[in-house]
Amino acid sequence: MDKLKIKTKKIDERIAENYTKIKIGGMAKIIYGDNVIKCRNKFTRYFMSSVILIIAQQEHTHECSASCIILETPSWNLTARVGTDVSTPSSPDMADLVSKIDIAPDSTTRRLIKEPDYTLYMYEIVFTWNTGTLPDIYEGAPGDGSIDGKVGEFGVYLDLDNDDWATGTINPRRMVGEYRGKYMFTGMDHRLASRIASRDGAFDAFEFYGSIDLLIFKWRFQVAIV
Repeated sequence: MDKLKIKTKKIDERIAENYTKIKIGGMAKIIYGDNVIKCRNKFTRYFMSSVILIIAQQEHTHECSASCIILETPSWNLTARVGTDVSTPSSPDMADLVSKIDIAPDSTTRRLIKEPDYTLYMYEIVFTWNTGTLPDIYEGAPGDGSIDGKVGEFGVYLDLDNDDWATGTINPRRMVGEYRGKYMFTGMDHRLASRIASRDGAFDAFEFYGSIDLLIFKWRFQVAIV
């Protein structure tokens, strides 16, 4: 019992002293063959505005005709893509990858992670392209089902706000309407949330042989006490 009281006291002290600032960040991991690459990602303005919108929104539900409440969240239609651009730096206004290979992952797994002392909360998405799903991507590829170049960018796509609200908006209230069979905030659509690019120094562009290797892309969004 005494140990429990001491532990609780330390947590309370930490909350009082340190729980006044948080840091939002993103990490990624690329796995193919025997290679494991850890890197950081960059967010777009659509992702940042959507985070603020979710907090600020007053009308956040919609009552449908069947007396149910439905709201599409940003992750409802989430997906990822691979691209071959190696020369374009990321910018907040990017709406898509530069040279996208428009092939969806075969599977997507989501999970929530948190530290027991409440200092770190994470949302992780694992995208997997099975062997044979992506084409071979290498320099000098002849183009017969393969792509000439290297893997130079990854993108995560979520249903995000369009960032069209004016600066200084008072009492924000984005209406909720029906779209794609779900109810969502007006202004939301499928957009690039995050880009991980070799041009930004996140990783070295690499050749990939999809005919023999699967590709795993892990993306994390985290909020931490600093």
